[in-house]
Amino acid sequence: MTNKKIQLLALDLDGTVLTSANTLDFCVKKAIENAVEAGMEIVVASGRPFCSMPGDILSIDGIRYIIASNGAAVYDGRKNRVRSVTLKESDVLKIMELTSGYDLIWEAFCEGETCTDRRYYENPVKYGCGEAYVDYVRSSRGCADDMRQYIFSRRTVLDSIEFVCNKPKLREKIRALLEENLSGVYITSSSADFVEFMDGEATKSNAVKFICEREGIDLKNTAACGNADNDVDMIVQAGLGAAVKNASRSCIEAADLVVETNDNNGVKYLIDSILKNNYII
Repeated sequence: MTNKKIQLLALDLDGTVLTSANTLDFCVKKAIENAVEAGMEIVVASGRPFCSMPGDILSIDGIRYIIASNGAAVYDGRKNRVRSVTLKESDVLKIMELTSGYDLIWEAFCEGETCTDRRYYENPVKYGCGEAYVDYVRSSRGCADDMRQYIFSRRTVLDSIEFVCNKPKLREKIRALLEENLSGVYITSSSADFVEFMDGEATKSNAVKFICEREGIDLKNTAACGNADNDVDMIVQAGLGAAVKNASRSCIEAADLVVETNDNNGVKYLIDSILKNNYII
């Protein structure tokens, strides 16, 4: 792979751009600003809904596209939703039917907002949330006592839904059941305890492809960096696919390049290398 100038870089947030303390390091922010100034299209590609995007990210001048909810939505720099792929009602009902025998912690992403089970909202650490993310959970989500009813009542307008389960054997059992019975649903994980459901077309890779078509950029002139299973598709698709060292095994195996961890400014070094070389080596 040679002489492929990188015109667009898609970056995951949690575990990739952001530190484990849920902060944006100054060096990484400066590197992103340098990339923008050099004319590179920096695209945020997150599993988060739009409402919970960090202010430090949104405040960076020149970021013109935000991929939210794992690709279910794309927003432009004026906060307009320019792409939307919601779950099919029939798939939502099927998911609810197949999981009816399990008492799960559910979350729902709907029109850029998030609602979570009150049990998770009140004690996220009990269900596997890191201490650094407790304030984020409570500041970015509403809550409901009956999430299954909440999901049912909004079954035609959901960007995505997910369940939280920090019991690995149970989580994988339920995931396997759903994968076996759902053909048109994209099932992925942004972190170990989450199992997330979107429409089959609502992937980060498809969202990046949409932006490239809109901007006239060839996919071979793109780069992508992430840390989790929900980043694999865009890493494989990119001209240069990168993973941080703290990434999941599948993410690292999919990458052309592995950079330092999110806590050691891996994204900074990736951007510095791209700007220095201006092509894929």
